[in-house]
Amino acid sequence: MSADHSPDGREERTAQEAAIVHFAARRGGRPVPVPGDAPTRAALAEVEALWQALDGCAQSDEIAALRAAALARTAPPTIRRRPWLAVAATLGALAVGVGGVLAMRSGSVPQSAAPQLAMRALENGAAAPRTVALADGTAITLDAHSRVLVGTDGGQRRATLAQGRAFFRVVHDGAHPFRVTAGDLAVTDVGTVFEVCRDGDAAAVTLIEGAVDVAAPGLAPRRLAPGQRLTLRGQTALLGQADPAGTPGWQDGMIAADAEPLGTLVARFNRYLARPLVLRDARVGSLPVSGTFRIDDPQALIAAVAAMGHPGALAQPAAAAAHPSPQTQ
Repeated sequence: MSADHSPDGREERTAQEAAIVHFAARRGGRPVPVPGDAPTRAALAEVEALWQALDGCAQSDEIAALRAAALARTAPPTIRRRPWLAVAATLGALAVGVGGVLAMRSGSVPQSAAPQLAMRALENGAAAPRTVALADGTAITLDAHSRVLVGTDGGQRRATLAQGRAFFRVVHDGAHPFRVTAGDLAVTDVGTVFEVCRDGDAAAVTLIEGAVDVAAPGLAPRRLAPGQRLTLRGQTALLGQADPAGTPGWQDGMIAADAEPLGTLVARFNRYLARPLVLRDARVGSLPVSGTFRIDDPQALIAAVAAMGHPGALAQPAAAAAHPSPQTQ
């Protein structure tokens, strides 16, 4: 997991402990709300990624031995524990196992004998979409305020969307499947271009080209066809068609609008801007706007609003000061 941010590490450890308790409760079947604070949500995403990675090496002799030894130390047979606590203990034991395997990589065990569990983080903040090329040729484009963990477990290529939205152009390899998880939603590529987004406990996948297999707890596995979008909220799945105005487009640095209220369009723009746009007249917030705009050219939107008869209603202040409230007249 990431390094401690506070001087003594207490804040980070608290978030990690809360994430483990939340994950263990959910694995044990207890209904739990989505964590309300960003540090715990980020830690929970790392716990989920670790668990997914460990799924792929369950048959490893090294992991099995380390896990059995750790469980023998942490689970006295005379104590009867609740099921979700047992899951938490297992998670802790597996974490110990991972540490052991990482230590083996340093020299006591040949590299080829240790499962590949390392995950690296790809992140994007308030900026235009950025594309990262993986070693296998797969390209991942991250939207603003997005985070993806990527790695391999020896047999599968894995990615975990911790937050935000990502666009995947996967180089297909039947011997090494590419699997993306976003909360409870799991997407396996079958030679594919697709988008995955995550917001709290809601996740969605939109297929652009090829095919993907989608799975989630309580959902019968299904294969999507191009143009289909599956949204998962809790235990409810909704299958529909992709919004042509929203997918694709953003990954090319464009924002498309079709009679979209200006206030909503401005909010979409501001996700990418260090100097956000400001509506100076609340009355134009409902003004319908159509067109395609470059994310890195907010002045084009300002000019379009002025050309529609509202000069000065939309502006981009020179400094990132506190947003003034729109004035009504």
